[in-house]
Amino acid sequence: MSDLDEKITRALRNEEADLSRTLGEEPGIFELLLETFRGKRRWLNLLGAIWTLVFLVLGVISAVKFFRADATREMLAWALACVLCMLTVAMLKIWYWMELQRIVMMREIKRVELQISRLAQRLGA
Repeated sequence: MSDLDEKITRALRNEEADLSRTLGEEPGIFELLLETFRGKRRWLNLLGAIWTLVFLVLGVISAVKFFRADATREMLAWALACVLCMLTVAMLKIWYWMELQRIVMMREIKRVELQISRLAQRLGA
């Protein structure tokens, strides 16, 4: 490797370390979960979490009623209610994970913007 390659590698490492210190470490899953309740859309995320719990409870109640039912028609009705509640819970969970991905993507976009602005400052100077 030439001397120029080594200088470039060292400069990139120093810049990467500086950028890591500026932006901090990647947050863990629990920090991301809490971050969804801090942003501009916290009311929507809170509403989604509440509805998820409501449908989960309704699904469990429907399952219990299904196993206690005597008539076939009643069993079918409770089974359908349980399945619909659990499908709703699954859809709400998918939506919530998409919200988490949106937050992660926005963080990465901001990192790229910061790197571009630093590069523009360096090229302009």
